[in-house]
Amino acid sequence: MSSASSRAGSITSAHVDMDEQGPSCLYHIYRRPFHRRYEFKSPDDQTVYYGDVSLWTFKRPDIILHAGDSDKGPVVAVSKFLKFSGDYKLCLGNPDDVNAQWEDMTKESALHSRHRFEMTVLSQTGDPNIERRSFLWKRTRHVKVDDSTSSIWGLRNFKLVDERTDQLMAVFTDEKSISKCGKLQIKAEYGGSFDIMVLISCVSLYERARRRNRSASGGGGGGG
Repeated sequence: MSSASSRAGSITSAHVDMDEQGPSCLYHIYRRPFHRRYEFKSPDDQTVYYGDVSLWTFKRPDIILHAGDSDKGPVVAVSKFLKFSGDYKLCLGNPDDVNAQWEDMTKESALHSRHRFEMTVLSQTGDPNIERRSFLWKRTRHVKVDDSTSSIWGLRNFKLVDERTDQLMAVFTDEKSISKCGKLQIKAEYGGSFDIMVLISCVSLYERARRRNRSASGGGGGGG
């Protein structure tokens, strides 16, 4: 398994390893009680990304992902929750940068069990050509992070697959903990930009589900 911290330092694309048992990268994701932030830690407990959460702030992204262990680090991605459609606007890079890449993640099922996004990656043939590929986050009861346990009834366990081949790209396993959200294992090696897209899309799904649960229980916390 490759290092989360080493992969976090790479933002260039690489040829994907399609072997599901091949190289992978593991993140432990935390959201402390009464704090509006996510921490993405490597297996050696190093915080490699920091997610700043915004509620009820006009025009500000719902999640801003920073490299490093605080909101002082460079912005590497943002997520905006579209309130009435259940869709998302995801940005790779700082949205203030003219070269930032915006992508749509769309809700593909009424029960929030499938979401789709596209992005540009290197061709699977290994040549320098790039191509657009589409990916699906699917709720799962059977696929989990290596060496993890999860309830088959959990509603926040997801797997990411290539829409065309159904190949497994990543998996998120929820944890029933007061401060730990779960583990995210990225199995494909498309490079740093793909890793960041997986991170920002996964935490967006998790945060929005958390808000729905709080709203349903009368706790407020934002809609969508």
